[in-house]
This record gives sequence, C-alpha cells and structure tokens, in this order.
Amino acid sequence: MEEAKSRIGNGTEIGRRDFLGLGAATVASVFMPVLKAGICADLRGDASSARFDDNLVAFLADIHAGADKKCSVARRKFKETVDEILAMRPLPRNVLVFGDIAYRCGLGEDYDFSRPLFRKLEDAGIAVTIGMGNHDRRSEYAKRWPEAAAKSLVPGRYVHLAETPHVDFLMLDSLQGQDNRDSADEGPQGGALSKDEQVFLKKFLALRAKPVIVCAHHPCSDLWCGGERLEAVLRSSPGVAGYIHGHFHRWRTEGEREVCLPSASAWGDVGYATCRCRPDCATIDGVLKGFSIPSPAGDPMVTVPVRSAVRSVSLDFCPDTPSC
Repeated sequence: MEEAKSRIGNGTEIGRRDFLGLGAATVASVFMPVLKAGICADLRGDASSARFDDNLVAFLADIHAGADKKCSVARRKFKETVDEILAMRPLPRNVLVFGDIAYRCGLGEDYDFSRPLFRKLEDAGIAVTIGMGNHDRRSEYAKRWPEAAAKSLVPGRYVHLAETPHVDFLMLDSLQGQDNRDSADEGPQGGALSKDEQVFLKKFLALRAKPVIVCAHHPCSDLWCGGERLEAVLRSSPGVAGYIHGHFHRWRTEGEREVCLPSASAWGDVGYATCRCRPDCATIDGVLKGFSIPSPAGDPMVTVPVRSAVRSVSLDFCPDTPSC
C-alpha cells in the first residue's frame, strides 16, 4: 500500500518513515517556525488592542519648540514629553494638540523640528489631532501635514473630531493670522472662528446626542459664534460636557466647565494633561513639571516648583444624554 504523506509548512511532502528518521533538531527546525507564526498571528490582534486604552487621551498645548536658539529648553522638554507618552502602558489612543506648535511666527523650520516627534507618536499607533494657535501658520503647517486638510470638517480650516467610546473631542481652529503675513509677524494674539466654522458648529451641536468636549487654542471668552458668545452657545447645548483650551500657559479651571492647559515645553506652568473618559465624566489630570520663567542671567528658562494648586478636574456629562 502506498504510504500516506503529509505536507509541511514549505509545501514539501514527507512520509511517516521519513519523519521518524528525522532528528529532533531537524523536526524542530522544520515545524517550529510554522507553529510560531501561527501563534503570533492568533495573538497579534489581542496584543495590539491591549497596548492601547481607548478611554485615555493626552493633551498637549503651547509647545513653542522651534529652530531658534532661544528654544533649546523647549525643544528638550518637548522631546521628553513625547518620550513620556510613548512610555505609558497602556498607550493613549489619542493625543490632542491645542495649537502654538511654532515658536513665534509659524515658520517652516519650527514645524520641521516638531513633525518627526509627532510622527513618532503616529508610528506607535496613536491618533494625533492638531489645532491651530495664534503663533501658527496654516500654509507652513499644511506642507508638513498635507493629509490634515482633507480630513478637516470645515474647508480652509483645521477642524477635527477625535472619538472615544464615551465622549468625543471637537477641535476648533481659532487662528486669526493670515498666511501672507510677514515672516516676522506673529499675527493677532486673540482668536476667532471663521464664518464657515461658526455655521458648522451650530449645526454640529444641534444634531449632537453623544457627549462632546469642545476644544480650541483660545479661551471661550475670545470666541463668538453666530452673533453670540461661544460660551453662551455651548451652555445652551445639552450635549456639551465642557471646553478645553491653551494659550495662557496655565493649568487651571476657568468657570464651571472650562479648563486651561499648561504649556508642554515653554514658559509658565510646564507639563501636559491626561484625560480618563468614563461613561458619566471625563477626569483630567495635570502632569506638571514646574513653573518656568525667563532668566536675566542668560539661561533661556529657570524652572521653579509648581505653583498651581489644581491637580485634577472632572467634567460631568449630562445624566440624560443617551450614551451615558
């Protein structure tokens, strides 16, 4: 009777007598790579999902880490912050950036420095959502992030929605400065929403059921929407759980549901924040490194102990919101 044969991983047929004649080391060298590959394929999906926490978000604001020699401390601190986020276990699924990536005037070399660091986060599988601050310049940003414009919810602006299981984050674009301003022009300090952005926001909030936290670089008091102050518009929208911004380089609460973030690497309260999203609230914790001030002795920054008494802020969701 013809001997039954089996086919091994590389497609070669082998009979029973041939198999028994193989040494243990040979059998292992033939079958273990196949077995290992199968196990890895089975576990890859679970391992990948276990690396991330879908309900954990990191917030960065006011990076100001450019090519200028005055930015040496900011560059170092920003690199350290990126490394700290990458060392988190599990990793946050999202990182939100609240504008002012550039040092002062939104120059291309500022973004040339920061882009590789943001790419490290993206390469790790983290979704990075970036808003515009008054020191940014859309045209230079677009050259380094060409894909961002196509994903924006408002043409001509950078408006994005970062989603988590319990609450979403809407990042608005509050940059007033024009792309054609002089290279030494920092642009207007205050913020504004474009008319198209205001129309979009009104419609978005009117249709919103799932809780949302609205975000921008500038404080709520700077912004108007449809002839009303933005804070009034948000207050009248049941799905809005709160408002988060940068700009002031301070870690503090402002009003009942407004949070101001520290600077990720420049002067003022220096650090970042993490946000734990739950079915009924989002808890924001400050990770503060100190309070930095310019030094007359020539060192770009001197860091003193943290001054802020705030450590954790909770934004509660409306109890009758359907997703809670």
